[in-house]
Amino acid sequence: MPAIRLEHKHRVFLVCVIGIFITVFDTSSSIVALPTIAHEFGTDLSTAQWVILGNGLTIAALLVPMGRLSDQLGRKRIYVVGALIFTLGAIIASFSGSISHLIAARVVVGIGSAMTQGTAMAILVGSFAIRERAKVLGMQLGFVGLGQIAGPATGGLVV
Repeated sequence: MPAIRLEHKHRVFLVCVIGIFITVFDTSSSIVALPTIAHEFGTDLSTAQWVILGNGLTIAALLVPMGRLSDQLGRKRIYVVGALIFTLGAIIASFSGSISHLIAARVVVGIGSAMTQGTAMAILVGSFAIRERAKVLGMQLGFVGLGQIAGPATGGLVV
Protein backbone atom coordinates (compact mmCIF):
# COMPACT_ATOMS: atom_id res chain seq x y z
CA MET A 1 0.00 0.00 0.00
CA PRO A 2 1.54 3.35 -1.00
CA ALA A 3 2.14 5.91 1.75
CA ILE A 4 -0.21 8.85 1.92
CA ARG A 5 1.65 12.00 1.03
CA LEU A 6 0.29 15.21 2.48
CA GLU A 7 0.78 18.57 0.85
CA HIS A 8 2.96 21.00 2.76
CA LYS A 9 -0.01 23.13 3.82
CA HIS A 10 -1.73 20.08 5.32
CA ARG A 11 1.39 19.18 7.32
CA VAL A 12 1.49 22.78 8.54
CA PHE A 13 -2.16 22.48 9.53
CA LEU A 14 -1.51 19.29 11.50
CA VAL A 15 1.42 20.80 13.37
CA CYS A 16 -0.53 23.95 14.22
CA VAL A 17 -3.72 22.24 15.40
CA ILE A 18 -1.82 19.63 17.41
CA GLY A 19 0.10 22.43 19.13
CA ILE A 20 -3.10 24.39 19.83
CA PHE A 21 -4.86 21.26 21.08
CA ILE A 22 -2.01 20.37 23.45
CA THR A 23 -1.75 23.86 24.96
CA VAL A 24 -5.51 24.17 25.48
CA PHE A 25 -5.76 20.57 26.73
CA ASP A 26 -2.93 21.21 29.19
CA THR A 27 -4.58 24.28 30.69
CA SER A 28 -8.06 22.75 30.93
CA SER A 29 -6.87 19.41 32.35
CA SER A 30 -5.18 21.16 35.27
CA ILE A 31 -8.46 22.59 36.52
CA VAL A 32 -9.82 19.32 37.93
CA ALA A 33 -6.48 18.57 39.59
CA LEU A 34 -6.49 21.69 41.78
CA PRO A 35 -7.82 19.99 44.95
CA THR A 36 -5.24 17.23 44.55
CA ILE A 37 -2.47 19.77 43.89
CA ALA A 38 -3.47 21.70 47.03
CA HIS A 39 -3.45 18.51 49.08
CA GLU A 40 -0.13 17.22 47.69
CA PHE A 41 1.67 20.51 48.30
CA GLY A 42 0.00 21.10 51.67
CA THR A 43 -1.56 24.40 50.69
CA ASP A 44 -5.03 25.86 50.40
CA LEU A 45 -7.14 25.86 47.25
CA SER A 46 -6.84 29.63 46.75
CA THR A 47 -3.04 29.31 46.55
CA ALA A 48 -3.27 26.27 44.26
CA GLN A 49 -5.51 28.26 41.92
CA TRP A 50 -2.43 30.29 40.96
CA VAL A 51 -1.27 27.22 39.05
CA ILE A 52 -4.11 27.96 36.60
CA LEU A 53 -4.14 31.73 37.01
CA GLY A 54 -0.38 32.12 36.45
CA ASN A 55 -0.66 30.14 33.25
CA GLY A 56 -3.81 31.86 32.00
CA LEU A 57 -2.69 35.39 32.82
CA THR A 58 0.63 34.79 31.12
CA ILE A 59 -1.09 33.56 27.96
CA ALA A 60 -3.52 36.48 27.99
CA ALA A 61 -0.78 39.07 28.55
CA LEU A 62 1.59 37.69 25.92
CA LEU A 63 -0.70 36.43 23.16
CA VAL A 64 -0.77 39.64 21.10
CA PRO A 65 2.87 40.64 21.76
CA MET A 66 4.03 37.17 20.71
CA GLY A 67 1.99 37.44 17.51
CA ARG A 68 3.69 40.74 16.79
CA LEU A 69 7.10 39.31 17.65
CA SER A 70 6.46 36.46 15.22
CA ASP A 71 5.74 39.02 12.49
CA GLN A 72 9.13 40.59 13.14
CA LEU A 73 11.32 37.52 13.77
CA GLY A 74 9.52 34.84 11.82
CA ARG A 75 6.44 32.81 12.63
CA LYS A 76 8.04 29.39 12.38
CA ARG A 77 10.90 30.43 14.66
CA ILE A 78 8.56 31.78 17.37
CA TYR A 79 6.24 28.76 17.07
CA VAL A 80 9.10 26.26 17.44
CA VAL A 81 10.73 28.17 20.31
CA GLY A 82 7.31 28.42 21.97
CA ALA A 83 6.79 24.66 21.68
CA LEU A 84 10.21 24.09 23.24
CA ILE A 85 9.51 26.53 26.09
CA PHE A 86 6.12 24.88 26.67
CA THR A 87 7.79 21.46 26.85
CA LEU A 88 10.55 22.69 29.15
CA GLY A 89 7.99 24.30 31.47
CA ALA A 90 5.93 21.11 31.56
CA ILE A 91 9.00 19.05 32.44
CA ILE A 92 9.99 21.51 35.18
CA ALA A 93 6.41 21.44 36.50
CA SER A 94 6.47 17.65 36.74
CA PHE A 95 9.51 17.84 39.03
CA SER A 96 8.29 20.76 41.17
CA GLY A 97 8.86 20.25 44.86
CA SER A 98 6.81 23.21 46.08
CA ILE A 99 3.69 25.08 45.06
CA SER A 100 5.72 28.21 44.25
CA HIS A 101 7.97 26.22 41.90
CA LEU A 102 4.91 24.68 40.26
CA ILE A 103 3.33 28.10 39.76
CA ALA A 104 6.57 29.44 38.26
CA ALA A 105 6.81 26.42 35.94
CA ARG A 106 3.21 26.97 34.83
CA VAL A 107 4.07 30.59 33.99
CA VAL A 108 6.87 29.24 31.77
CA VAL A 109 4.30 26.90 30.18
CA GLY A 110 2.08 29.95 29.62
CA ILE A 111 4.91 31.76 27.81
CA GLY A 112 5.32 28.82 25.44
CA SER A 113 1.56 28.54 24.98
CA ALA A 114 1.28 32.22 24.10
CA MET A 115 4.05 31.86 21.55
CA THR A 116 2.41 28.91 19.80
CA GLN A 117 -1.18 30.12 20.08
CA GLY A 118 -0.30 33.65 18.99
CA THR A 119 1.51 32.36 15.95
CA ALA A 120 -0.52 29.35 14.79
CA MET A 121 -3.37 31.34 13.28
CA ALA A 122 -0.99 33.58 11.35
CA ILE A 123 0.89 30.53 10.07
CA LEU A 124 -2.36 28.94 8.90
CA VAL A 125 -3.57 32.12 7.20
CA GLY A 126 -0.25 32.39 5.38
CA SER A 127 -0.28 28.72 4.32
CA PHE A 128 -3.74 28.51 2.74
CA ALA A 129 -5.41 30.28 -0.15
CA ILE A 130 -8.06 32.88 0.63
CA ARG A 131 -10.91 30.54 -0.36
CA GLU A 132 -9.66 27.87 2.11
CA ARG A 133 -8.96 30.08 5.13
CA ALA A 134 -12.41 30.16 6.69
CA LYS A 135 -12.62 26.38 6.65
CA VAL A 136 -9.11 25.95 8.05
CA LEU A 137 -9.61 28.52 10.81
CA GLY A 138 -12.95 26.94 11.70
CA MET A 139 -11.28 23.54 12.00
CA GLN A 140 -8.54 25.09 14.14
CA LEU A 141 -11.17 26.48 16.50
CA GLY A 142 -12.76 23.03 16.56
CA PHE A 143 -9.48 21.66 17.94
CA VAL A 144 -9.48 24.42 20.56
CA GLY A 145 -12.94 23.28 21.64
CA LEU A 146 -11.88 19.66 21.58
CA GLY A 147 -8.95 20.48 23.86
CA GLN A 148 -11.28 22.31 26.25
CA ILE A 149 -13.60 19.31 26.39
CA ALA A 150 -11.02 16.53 26.49
CA GLY A 151 -8.78 18.27 29.06
CA PRO A 152 -11.01 18.13 32.15
CA ALA A 153 -12.29 14.64 31.31
CA THR A 154 -8.78 13.27 30.87
CA GLY A 155 -7.46 15.24 33.85
CA GLY A 156 -10.21 13.72 35.99
CA LEU A 157 -9.26 10.22 34.89
CA VAL A 158 -5.58 10.83 35.61
CA VAL A 159 -6.24 12.33 39.05
